[in-house]
Amino acid sequence: MGISISGKKIEPTSEISSYEAVDLGLYHTDTKSAQDLVRQNPPTNAFASIRRHHHVYRYWSWETGSVLVAAGTIAAIYSILSRYDGQEVPEWPFSINLNTLIALISTIMRAAMLVGVAAVISQTKWTWFSRPRPLSHVQYFDEASRSVSGSLSLLFVAPTSTLGVLSAIITILSLGMGPFTQQTIRTVECLKVHDELNASLPMAHFVPGNGTYYRIGAGMFEVQVDMKGTMVNGIVNPTGNDSAIIPTCATGNCTFAQHDSITHSSMAMCSSCIDTTSLVSGPSGVRGNYTLPNNMWVAPVSDMAFLNVNRDNLTWAASVFTPEFASVSRWALANVTVLSLTTATCSNDGGKLNCPMPNGYGGPTGLVATSCSLYPCLKNYAATIERGVLSEKIVSTQPAPINYVEAASMDPSETSSFVNYTALRTPCQVDGDWYDLPDFSNVPKTDGRTFTEINIDGTNYTAPDDCTYKMLSPYATALSTFMGYNLLSGVCTYNSRQGQAISCGERWWLSSLYQDKEASFESLSMAFDQFATAVTNKFRTTGSSIYDTSTHETVNGRVNEMTVCTMFQWEWLLMPTILVAATAAVLIVMISQNLRDHEQPVWKSSLLPLLYYGIHHKGSGQNDPHRPAMNLTEMNQAASEVKATFRDGTDAGFVDVTNHASLDQILRQRARDADVDSLIDRG
Repeated sequence: MGISISGKKIEPTSEISSYEAVDLGLYHTDTKSAQDLVRQNPPTNAFASIRRHHHVYRYWSWETGSVLVAAGTIAAIYSILSRYDGQEVPEWPFSINLNTLIALISTIMRAAMLVGVAAVISQTKWTWFSRPRPLSHVQYFDEASRSVSGSLSLLFVAPTSTLGVLSAIITILSLGMGPFTQQTIRTVECLKVHDELNASLPMAHFVPGNGTYYRIGAGMFEVQVDMKGTMVNGIVNPTGNDSAIIPTCATGNCTFAQHDSITHSSMAMCSSCIDTTSLVSGPSGVRGNYTLPNNMWVAPVSDMAFLNVNRDNLTWAASVFTPEFASVSRWALANVTVLSLTTATCSNDGGKLNCPMPNGYGGPTGLVATSCSLYPCLKNYAATIERGVLSEKIVSTQPAPINYVEAASMDPSETSSFVNYTALRTPCQVDGDWYDLPDFSNVPKTDGRTFTEINIDGTNYTAPDDCTYKMLSPYATALSTFMGYNLLSGVCTYNSRQGQAISCGERWWLSSLYQDKEASFESLSMAFDQFATAVTNKFRTTGSSIYDTSTHETVNGRVNEMTVCTMFQWEWLLMPTILVAATAAVLIVMISQNLRDHEQPVWKSSLLPLLYYGIHHKGSGQNDPHRPAMNLTEMNQAASEVKATFRDGTDAGFVDVTNHASLDQILRQRARDADVDSLIDRG
């Protein structure tokens, strides 16, 4: 490659270009003038030394800054995602979300990183030719600094160029930086707490509340019609919405504070059942009655009793009592026995029922007898609300017997309207602190707080009423009367004209206990348990505070909302972090090489060195000892002072069209400036 001067093409190796104005490295139109300039201004050793120092750091400042930006962006991603790890996905203006922000930062990171990588590849091509190489490698290095495909080619063209290969690999792997950084963000469902909202569940410290029962005569009381309806519904449809607890939970996801796995407690109705089928005798009499010791009977005969329900004291069944049942039946508001014909107790022999009464009316028939106690109690719950569904688990129950210590009487016949069925929760919370039996004496005796004496396991305690749960005796009497005489008492008959149904007359609700001739001890126990739950739920909605019968109590909880949160998966940032670190490493190595090799300027991707220095032909005998390599700044300045056109055709090449008279003046001035600089340095 050469430049035509006054119509004559001068090759780079020509003796006439030996000095090239020392600073500009360009071909001059006047050979004598150039040679005279060299003789008049010979380069000193000090000047030559300065010329070899290329101010390396200055030429790599942009790339260094870019790598620092890349390091800053990776740190920013770590910081941002750590800040929002486990937090609700932020809502920002203009529909910008966290993924958008991270994608933008990762794009900046890759761009900044590739600035340094591209510069390293470009600079590597100049050192690559320190040994004989095919000239086409210049093009491969140039393409590698510009594209991934070029970097792939460089891996095969120059596999021994350590910095070139490492930089090419970084360029290729940088394609994965975007997807990898996006993988660092994972969205998961999480709960958001709404402190401004309140969740609540009804509970009863004391029953009854205001207006839930009334007096009809001396020692005679009756519950209001709403409780009667609840009891009937508790037999017929115990799991329906009419008997359900309706929580207050704005979002449908609420939690309640626990202590010993208990979130709240309430005065309640409990049930306990025993199987008394073994006490049935028969058949006897003309109709073939099957009879219990309390004279309850059923008979598998048309229009006779197929289901019999009655209330009594259960003393006839004492032989089959369990210790638990014996304890709770003493305080029962109603002890009820159900005697029913059924096929549930029959064995199935290859699809054929094997029953105690194989030829009973309506087909093979068996028997079941179940006795249950319904008694006041304390129920301890663990509650959560998820997706709008209340889940209440009964953690424990304890009976609430008559508190004779409070009534100052041990004779049940002397109980007055001030007698309470009472249960004591221990430990219990008072003013935010928890107290157990031995600590009740430490409970603050503040204004308005009352205390109740109660006997626990033979020891009397004075407990704060914050810890007691009570049912007033007259109200218990009203419940007992309605359950025993109006609700859970009656006989149901069967005739084939009725299909599978039995007729219970005015006590139609009792037919649900028959279970279409499928009643069993398990089904009857569940029925009484569901009935007790329905009554308990009514207690909780109509009961009151122990200190104020006009105030309904609630247990308060925390309102949560299912939302989307961010999970920071930091493992996906390892690859981008390693690439940024590798970029910094190859840049540091390249700068170190430039510092050690002062003869090789920092040219990077510039094309000017190819124009100024071209190709020296080996064996031509031409040598130019006064032609030092210019740095990039000098070369750019020189190029800005030279004008050229490109000639194509058979005489292709650049044609110098510079004003050389002006150029000679510039050359001399720069030579003098260089000598002055060298003198200053030596001084």
